[in-house]
Amino acid sequence: MYFYDSRMTPPDEADSGEREKQERKIRELSFLHEVTQLASSARDWDEMLRIVIDRTTDAMRVEVSSLYLLERREGILRLVATNGLNRRFIGKATLRVGEGITGWTASARVPAAARDVRADPRFKWVQGVDEERFTSMLSVPLLIRDEVVGVMNVQTVRERAFDREEIEFLQTIANQVAGIIEKGRLQRDAERKLREVSALFEVSNVLTSTLELDEVLSLIVDRLVRAYPGAAGAIYLREGDDLRERARSGDLGKPAAQSARQAFTEARSIASGDHVALPLLAGERLLGAVALRVPGGIADEEITFVRALANQAALAIDKASLYAIERETTDNLRKLERARSELVAVVTHDLRTPLSVIRGYLDLLAEHDGTRRIPVDEAVAQVERLDEMVDRILAGVRADQPALSPRRARFDLRLAVLATLDEVAPLARRHRLVRPRAGGPLWVRGDRRRVGEVLAGLVHNATKYAPQGTRIRVRIQREGTRAVVRVVDEGPGVAPPDRQRVFEPYVRGAAHTEVPGSGIGLFASRRVLEAQGGDIWYEEGDRGGAVFAFSLPLDAKT
Repeated sequence: MYFYDSRMTPPDEADSGEREKQERKIRELSFLHEVTQLASSARDWDEMLRIVIDRTTDAMRVEVSSLYLLERREGILRLVATNGLNRRFIGKATLRVGEGITGWTASARVPAAARDVRADPRFKWVQGVDEERFTSMLSVPLLIRDEVVGVMNVQTVRERAFDREEIEFLQTIANQVAGIIEKGRLQRDAERKLREVSALFEVSNVLTSTLELDEVLSLIVDRLVRAYPGAAGAIYLREGDDLRERARSGDLGKPAAQSARQAFTEARSIASGDHVALPLLAGERLLGAVALRVPGGIADEEITFVRALANQAALAIDKASLYAIERETTDNLRKLERARSELVAVVTHDLRTPLSVIRGYLDLLAEHDGTRRIPVDEAVAQVERLDEMVDRILAGVRADQPALSPRRARFDLRLAVLATLDEVAPLARRHRLVRPRAGGPLWVRGDRRRVGEVLAGLVHNATKYAPQGTRIRVRIQREGTRAVVRVVDEGPGVAPPDRQRVFEPYVRGAAHTEVPGSGIGLFASRRVLEAQGGDIWYEEGDRGGAVFAFSLPLDAKT
């Protein structure tokens, strides 16, 4: 005989409850299988999170689901996905561990259910994110090997008491999500390590093939930024006690630049928020700093990679800097050698004029018929002038920076021209040397002795190219703020293609190669005059012949 106990569940009701429980389990398993499949086919991380949140909302029969992930170094939970709260705050809204129901769940690592959040002392209102229409809330932790990686929340508009099965179901979903997140993290870590190794390999290869500092810096910044999508970076090098940016990729922002200065000043790594800065050290020498900004922040293991690249950068910068110093030293030595060569060429060319004058006097001596007095004093003066030139050559060769070094002073150009023409008269004895017309003093600023050498050289050139018996005229004019001296001959002149080239070193007119000469005289004259603020040029004569003119600035007191 069967006795019914009112305290016992009727058979039909028991069967119904069991069927409902089985149906729920089937729905749960189907849901988890669907989430796994959808998550594996998602195009990116954000899409995967949206799929999980949307399916959780449907499966739990709630109005909103949200997911917070833990940023361990900062100790904060950041909103990464939601389908009912203000989506503009995704990636921006944060809660500290232990703060609010979400933070409490992360800290305690157990689920938390609130029938009415307004009455729960653990709840914290997040301005702009939370909405007053939501009443009940269930939070469960995302655990991976007993470590919290985030928190999943569901909320309802109507008041609701979440039972044990619902809590377990949401925890199961959270565990599944945690597994997906861990799998994604491992995949991202593998991809990141591959990018890092590739970056280090590329940098190592290029560093062995180039010593150009700017090229090295650009390469390092490019490879550093390429390892983190959306990142920006820069390298700063030391200049005295300050830093100067030498290479950049992307918009770094002021905080990262300030961190670079702090890393340089304190010679240590600086990590804050989404940026990190490290000093560049070669041994104990502080060369500069590198700064990197990565959206979403940078993990400790990623800082290790940045440090490895920074160490490579420091060695490369040190090596490239030494090469740059060596190259600059070599360039300076070449410039010094060129300057000395030019000095010797210019000054030794000047020797030819007094030698020619002395030869003129010797020719006069040979032609002496006993009735003319030979100006021996003039010949001796030219010898003394040669002696001075030799001293100048020796001083220039010994100098660290050899130069023509003109001595600028106020002098009467007209008087200097006449004196020079007296000196070179023996050179022009087979020509008719026409002196400038008489006039008052013409005061200029320059080196009187060097100006005389230029004029003597121009007269000497005229005697070589103009036929014997023709005139060589010297004229002086005042033109604006300058005094101009012209030497006019009646020779063949200079062909148009050569009129600019003849003032370059070792260049001679194509039509006059049979006349002895080195092609340095006009170049030497140009160097001497330009050093005094003057100039020299060629003009075509009215009746043929050549006209070489030079100018000097008038003295301000004139």
